[in-house]
Amino acid sequence: MKRKRIAALLLSITVAVTALAGCGNSGGAGNDSAQNAQTEDTGSAAPETDAGDAGAETDDTGAGETAAAGGTVEFWNDKMANMEQSSLDTVFGTIQSVSGYTLDMIPYPDTASYQTAMQQTIRDQKAPGLFTWWSGSQLQTLVENGLVEDLTSVWESSIYDAGVSQGIADAFTFDGKIYAAPWSVLYNVVLYNKTVFDQYGLKEPETFDEFLQLCETLKSNGVTPIALKSDSWAGFIWFQALLAAKDVELYKGICDGSIKYTDPRVVEVMEVWKDMLDKDYFSVPIDWSDVRPSFAKGEVAMMLEPHVEFTGMKKDFDMVEGETIDAFVVPAMDGGKKTIFFEAAPLCVSTASAQKEDALKVLSSWYTEDVQNMFHEEFGYTNTSKITVDTPVVQEILDATADADHYQLVLRFYESTPDKLRDFVLDELMRFQLKNASVEDMLNTIQAEADTVFGN
Repeated sequence: MKRKRIAALLLSITVAVTALAGCGNSGGAGNDSAQNAQTEDTGSAAPETDAGDAGAETDDTGAGETAAAGGTVEFWNDKMANMEQSSLDTVFGTIQSVSGYTLDMIPYPDTASYQTAMQQTIRDQKAPGLFTWWSGSQLQTLVENGLVEDLTSVWESSIYDAGVSQGIADAFTFDGKIYAAPWSVLYNVVLYNKTVFDQYGLKEPETFDEFLQLCETLKSNGVTPIALKSDSWAGFIWFQALLAAKDVELYKGICDGSIKYTDPRVVEVMEVWKDMLDKDYFSVPIDWSDVRPSFAKGEVAMMLEPHVEFTGMKKDFDMVEGETIDAFVVPAMDGGKKTIFFEAAPLCVSTASAQKEDALKVLSSWYTEDVQNMFHEEFGYTNTSKITVDTPVVQEILDATADADHYQLVLRFYESTPDKLRDFVLDELMRFQLKNASVEDMLNTIQAEADTVFGN
């Protein structure tokens, strides 16, 4: 991929680590684990860059030319504390070059301290101009309290034109208005060690029965088929995948309370999952830091992860897309469309912030081709369709997300389920995966809590 050289000096990044006692965690601690896992690998996985060379010339296209000088906009987040400084400099230097504004980035190391800081600040002028949050009910709470700007006009003037899909906009839409833009869009796919697959003559499964059969083949040859992470938040990943493989409407009904967890179809899916666990198709729960090297060595053959992990495995383990690592989407159990789950982290503008107007200007430049190409190159994020993707496997995934005849794009369980119920479900699902609960026990326990949350 051709890299744009940046003429301007790259901005300095302000790091503020705030540890506050008595924090008011609104249920996002589990998500913090997810984000930490992703930022650890995507940040450390960023390819080397020459974009920070001071005085280097820009291309003569005009796109990379430095915009008129602006001010400084604070950008708070809990997603970037572990990312490589060189990659951060490259990406935010590009934003500065395009927008003319310096981003004063303040990353928090954990969700608890971040949420506490935001709760203490978001209602006054000292609030950051830009900040990341969570979609679903947590974003809705901010909207209902008038704490984030309506960004519909920004979408109409620039974001849609940049190639950000309507499906992503829908994840940030309440009462017909759009209140966030994507910081990152992550698509969950089954990454597999292609060397292992080739060794045993395995192909990407087209049916769910073929998927189970390849798991059996791997197990019989001493290879653990699927990595199971020990993080408590991760319990929903295969839960959502298997429910949607059965029927995506079944999954959606579970999330909105219109279908009970004790529904016979849910029981059927959970029995399939239990059988996979009993046959040791999943590893014992292992730490994320151990999953990646185990996968690279071929000790485990598959992991269900965001597509940005291609960037991490390439950087950290020299895995080559299409040669030693590849991906597929979990097949439907009864035929029909395959489901691709996505996570869209919202980027918001604080309504009360004294920097609001400047933040809106920065946001308009955030989705230019230069900036988004750099996001992809450094972090693996693919937020728009108008970026240069030099990875055929990732391009196939992006093509699949736009293929409505064969695939359906669905927001993941973590954001689709009420906070009060979600964390309870995560604990029960992990108990089930550790083989400490039967299908009946787990589903009855969850449904009792769901009745309370949904008022049944």
